Order: sequence, then C-alpha cells, then structure tokens
Amino acid sequence: MNEPRFARLQQSLEQGFTLTPKAIFQEAWQRIQSAKMPILLATVGVVGCWLLLNQLLVTVSGEGEETSWSLSLLGLLISMIMAPMSGGLDMMGVHRSVDRPIRPNQIFDYFRYLLPLALASMIMGIISSLFLPLGQSLGLPPMLSMLPTLILSVALMFTFPLILEKGLSPVQAITTSLRLFARQWLVLLSIHLMMMLLFMGAVLTFGIGLIWVAPLYIVVKGILYREVCGVEGLPDSQAPSFHTPKDRFDA
Repeated sequence: MNEPRFARLQQSLEQGFTLTPKAIFQEAWQRIQSAKMPILLATVGVVGCWLLLNQLLVTVSGEGEETSWSLSLLGLLISMIMAPMSGGLDMMGVHRSVDRPIRPNQIFDYFRYLLPLALASMIMGIISSLFLPLGQSLGLPPMLSMLPTLILSVALMFTFPLILEKGLSPVQAITTSLRLFARQWLVLLSIHLMMMLLFMGAVLTFGIGLIWVAPLYIVVKGILYREVCGVEGLPDSQAPSFHTPKDRFDA
C-alpha cells in the first residue's frame, strides 16, 4: 500500500483528482502527431480480429431458437479471447502518455496475462448484460435501456491498465475503476461524450477522420490513466507480478 507505484492511485481514491478536458485533448493531439501510424495499425489489427471472430461466431451459432443465447455466450467468449489485445491498445495509450516507445505488434505482448484479463472481461460482460434485459422488463425504450451499459463501460475504463500496469487482480481492478469513476463521473462522461461526437464526425467524412480520431481516443485514455492512477517509472521489460504479496493493493 505504501509503495511508490500506488501513491498516485491511493491519493486519487482517498482525496479525489482533478481533470481538465481541454488540457487533456490538447496534450493528446500533440502526442499523436508522430504516433498515428503505430496506433492505427494496432487498432486495425484488433478490429480485424474482432470481425474475423464475430464472423466465426455467426457461422458456428447457426439458426434456431437458441441462437440468441449462443450469440451472447460466444460474444462473451470472444471478448475474453480479445482481452489481451484490447489491453494492449490501452497500454499503447499509457506508454504514449509517458513518452515510452510504442509499436503496432504491442497488442500481442499481453497474452501471458490472458487469464486475469479474460476473467475481468467475463465479469464486466456479465455485469453489463444485466442492464438491457432489466430495462426492457421495465418497459424502457431500447436507447434508455442501453444507457446504463454505456455508462458502465466508461466506469470500467481503467480495469485493463490496472491489471497490466499495477498488477491488480481482476476484482480489485474492477472495483478500483468503479471507485475512481465515482470520484469524477461527470468529467469522465463529458470527455467520452466529446470523443463520441468526434467519432460521429469522423464517420461523416467517409471514415477519413478516423485517422486522427482513433489514435486520439487511445492516447486520451492513456493520459486519463496517467493523471488518475500514475504510471510506474520502470523499464518496459519489467512486468507487474500477480503473485508477489508486497505488490498487492487493497482496493
């Protein structure tokens, strides 16, 4: 708990933190100028794998009364399989936020953490899946039923980096991310709303704008993590341990 690696995180949890959206976007814009291509290539790789696995999902599930359930279960399985690559994208943003080198194949560096990342993905998927049926059972419109799921996705944005960079367990990372979100939920939602508007604008340019918007989003998330949780000043080769007692953090 008293280790330097947890100092900023502990301060954020106990005393809160301050975020300035304008400053975050300005810094992120500057940081993507010489890093768009690696992040774009990594993003294309992740999206390509998602599409390939989803196509496989549709092919395997077939048709029938149980298709909806099978799609949900296979979708959860794909999220678990893709968790190391998604975490790799998050870590590219974190590394860029502290001027560490990044490369497109960095998304493949974290498959050794498949178990904790997949477990975290499964827990988050199960929690998120509860809101839509609940909203529908209450007679809410589909958009309102999806709103809690969208908010939860923002609330859990720090989960993968907390596992990979701080070495927290899946449950610790999820609960810590939720606690951090509760500290500045309005600002974090505002930043993501701005990003959503930028993505919509990029789509209207026939996707050309995504060349800037996609890397911007990855780096914005990295800067948010740096400001809220802090980044350990160790060489990239030194990975966090999931089993060393002194590295544990009491969320």
